[in-house]
Amino acid sequence: MNSEQLIELTKELIYEATHFNVPYVKQIYADKLLIVKVDENGVVDTMNKEQLVGFVQGNKDSNAVPLSTKAEFHYAVCDESMGMVIITRDLEQDGPSGRKFITLIWEYLSGRWQVVKESFVPHN
Repeated sequence: MNSEQLIELTKELIYEATHFNVPYVKQIYADKLLIVKVDENGVVDTMNKEQLVGFVQGNKDSNAVPLSTKAEFHYAVCDESMGMVIITRDLEQDGPSGRKFITLIWEYLSGRWQVVKESFVPHN
């Protein structure tokens, strides 16, 4: 996998996750997933895979309108087994939350690329 392919995989992930494709989310996120969100006041919140799948399933079950797929890609790097992508997105989760820098850490596990870590920090 090279950086361009990792960006394309990340674009696919954004599309599928924002359109609440639960089977896709279950397979693209690793079982050991950790998502860390830091808000404007420095308060940290975390989420694991079970919680993420529950969030996506809840949106699907309520027929929620798909979230925006807009993303600005700043950096991507990848080797044989690990990759990192840094993007900016406008997130609407739990109401308007503004622009966020998001870092995704990918790892090649069980024969496929999976997201193992994500972080969200405010973008001023």
